Amino acid sequence: MSQDTKESGTVLNRRRLLQGAGAAGVTAFAGCTGDGNGDGNGNGDGNGNGGNGNGDGNGNGDGNGNGDDQGEIQEGGTLRIGGTANVDSFDPPYSTDTTSTMAQNFIFEGLTTTDSEGNVYPWLAESYELLETNDVDRTAYADYMVSLPADDEGVIDTDEQIIIQHPEDDPLSQDEVRVLTPAEAADAVSDGTFGMQYRYELHEGVTFSNGEEMTATQVVNSLRRYENSDVSAQTFDSVLHIEEVDEYTVDIFAQIIDAEAEGQLPGFVVFTEEQSQAAGGEIDPRQEYMPIGTGPFVLTEFSDESFAEYEKNDSYWLEELGIQNKSWFEGPEDFPSGPVIDAIEFEIIPDNATRSAALQNDEIDTTLGLSSSTLDEFESSEDYNVDVVEAGGYTYIQYPLQVEPWDNPQLRRAVNHLVPREAIVNNILNGYGSPAWTDIPTPAQGSGTADYEALLEEIKPTNEYNPERATELLEELEGDIDFPIEVQMETNADNDDRVALVELIAESMEQTDFFEVEVETYEWNTYVGRVLDPEYGERGHIPCIGLSGTFNPGSFCNALHHSDNVGQCCNLVGVDNAELDDLIDDARYGTDVAESVEARGEAYDEVWSVLADERYSSITHFSVNSTVSSNEFRGFNGYPFSESTYSYGLYAPTDEQIAWVNRE
Repeated sequence: MSQDTKESGTVLNRRRLLQGAGAAGVTAFAGCTGDGNGDGNGNGDGNGNGGNGNGDGNGNGDGNGNGDDQGEIQEGGTLRIGGTANVDSFDPPYSTDTTSTMAQNFIFEGLTTTDSEGNVYPWLAESYELLETNDVDRTAYADYMVSLPADDEGVIDTDEQIIIQHPEDDPLSQDEVRVLTPAEAADAVSDGTFGMQYRYELHEGVTFSNGEEMTATQVVNSLRRYENSDVSAQTFDSVLHIEEVDEYTVDIFAQIIDAEAEGQLPGFVVFTEEQSQAAGGEIDPRQEYMPIGTGPFVLTEFSDESFAEYEKNDSYWLEELGIQNKSWFEGPEDFPSGPVIDAIEFEIIPDNATRSAALQNDEIDTTLGLSSSTLDEFESSEDYNVDVVEAGGYTYIQYPLQVEPWDNPQLRRAVNHLVPREAIVNNILNGYGSPAWTDIPTPAQGSGTADYEALLEEIKPTNEYNPERATELLEELEGDIDFPIEVQMETNADNDDRVALVELIAESMEQTDFFEVEVETYEWNTYVGRVLDPEYGERGHIPCIGLSGTFNPGSFCNALHHSDNVGQCCNLVGVDNAELDDLIDDARYGTDVAESVEARGEAYDEVWSVLADERYSSITHFSVNSTVSSNEFRGFNGYPFSESTYSYGLYAPTDEQIAWVNRE
């Protein structure tokens, strides 16, 4: 999101300093939707409630959601979507909230795409391949690095994107540190120093909605626009360099061998040549700068905090190419080469009750993230379809470990035993979710653990609601800590389920007589700006918020706990543990974990064990991504991450997914 924060230059520079070894996948803050239903980020792995006839309940839509046959497809019409929050920005590198990404996904596209299980397919690229790997570590770039001054607070004096900082240097204790910026990265690549080299052959004839042809030049300049952006730490945790080979070929280089390189290296959208030169956050109708992409829709009108309107891109490149000419497509010959609807009306309706009423009054066709208490009503009606998908996100609280007595891990472990995970899922979420007995949900378990059942046996006892054990741990701390501890818990007011969740945890804590808890709530944008303030961790509050992870298991530990993400999404309290950083990095980077899923799972199991012991955060539950639609919206199947719910549901040939509007 365009972050409404008061970040100082110091923190922004420190962010640049720490880039190069960190975030795994682009995570996004959850907004105003019900936690049991994807809480604005596709948050959840949701056991139970299945797919309700809408696909298979795992996001694996077959294009026949809601019992519809693709032979019934109707072309044309307008889809009316009820959005859960305002579109904060239409500029992808300068936004990290789910609603903004959802709105952008109708317009912009990338080199690759994924199906509902995370498999990667070439998209704007006709094909791609891994050309070369070199088993190097980041010290291999020492000869190319430049020395830059650092002040007493560890701020490096540069406006350049820092790709890598030398692992042996410490800006907090040294006057100068060695860093690699884009210019030096290019020199290293030209000498053959890099970890991985991927080559992307672009489709010829791809045009943006303004008629400009996409070539390698736009692709190269688009990635460079992500330098020093709001998501730069999650972009340049792996990317080393990009270069144009010829008019329709680009190479992207990784710093070291990366198990997530196939999905992460091309993790950016492609801009027109003019847009690639735009200032940060400028691509936005509020700045009188309409976004232009290669995607199937064109933004035609936007009213801040009210609505966004889109029309079909009449020159959509895939309709010119034909989906059957995609080498990986094995669907029916008559499968459309793009979405079949003509227009989208994206109505911004943050209030759950108002959005539910709009659906019932035929003012919108579909929405997501309704409060759990509302879902059962729609589930029982023949006039609506409720699509429930195992999702890839979570809701969590974080402890203010920079403030005494919260720097004591035993205190944090005690409070974790007071988090009533089953009561949250059963009583607040009406079963639309699952307790977070471990830190890894179903969509990321494949490479996120070597043996999930063994992990569950180890970690679950540390996460069970156990007031007796909590009391024992707290009594052992008497004399070292003055009780009762006064603490403020915080969350966003426009999420009914999340407010109820926080109030339940606060009540549980107060029942021990060791705590006096006050609950404060804030409007969503105000809350995001508050928790992203770099000084937030020093205030001693306990924030509660939701995140969307990715298919990458690192997104369920990195964003919250890696020092790269201090002062941004989503290490809100300043977790800074060098040994933990190394464990998180070692689970993603290196030949062993890149070549062996088992080795990678074993590495992540070490991470989950450390997190259970340190207990910097408590994940309360993995929820589900629920979408409610009228019977006029046909063929829809959801996606594990709600920022892609509608772009996927409208058209995803990777899963032969297509949806349409039937007004009969």
